[in-house]
Amino acid sequence: MGKKADLQKEALKELMEYSDKLLLGIQNVVSELRDNKKPDTDEMLNLVIQGINWEIEVFNHTEELINKDMVNVDKSKMAASVTRLGKVLQEKDDIKIAACLEVDFVPFVKAMEQTARTICA
Repeated sequence: MGKKADLQKEALKELMEYSDKLLLGIQNVVSELRDNKKPDTDEMLNLVIQGINWEIEVFNHTEELINKDMVNVDKSKMAASVTRLGKVLQEKDDIKIAACLEVDFVPFVKAMEQTARTICA
């Protein structure tokens, strides 16, 4: 295996360890946005978005492995999700932000984690 493929697999291994933490963070932020906004909810939302961005970067650098034999993560769907999140963030509508995170990004993070587990097995 080449050096690039080794680096890609290393990134996917890091992603596997991080995804569970990110999913928990998303769930907590979604809950707070919907039901019980706290003084640090916006700060936590920013951290969650940074985590999602990191996973997107990993996807961008490993897409050839992730979608090698079949489409495991749909790039156009992910791009549409990013656009949608940008719009709801501008609207500052907590309910829409929560829905976007839950509907668009929880499945993305889960798909990335599952695919990484398969590739790195």
